[in-house]
Amino acid sequence: MYKQSLIHSFWSAFKGLKHQLRERNFVIQILIGVLAIALSLALSLPRNDKIVVLLLVAFVLAAEAMNSACERMLNFVTKEPSPEVARIKEMLAAAVLIYSITAAVIGIWIFGNALLK
Repeated sequence: MYKQSLIHSFWSAFKGLKHQLRERNFVIQILIGVLAIALSLALSLPRNDKIVVLLLVAFVLAAEAMNSACERMLNFVTKEPSPEVARIKEMLAAAVLIYSITAAVIGIWIFGNALLK
């Protein structure tokens, strides 16, 4: 089995990130994440709250990247429309939605507390 060098592994990961930057939903989520991080800095949130915001942004972006990769793999494996493939894609999208809703709820809680002080 071929084992790539550590440098090549990182290079591949950055190439994957470059591909993700062409995905509309990923770009939208980056913009929302940047706004959330900027707001956490502007409101001078406690360090732990800033860490939570950063982690939530990273989790949502990672989930979207996995969703995109799985969808592309499914498109590669089968070119024909399939109800089962459609169901799998919907379930993948649901996972991203769960992460996103959870991040939004926690964000509202964190930012709401900061704005009420």
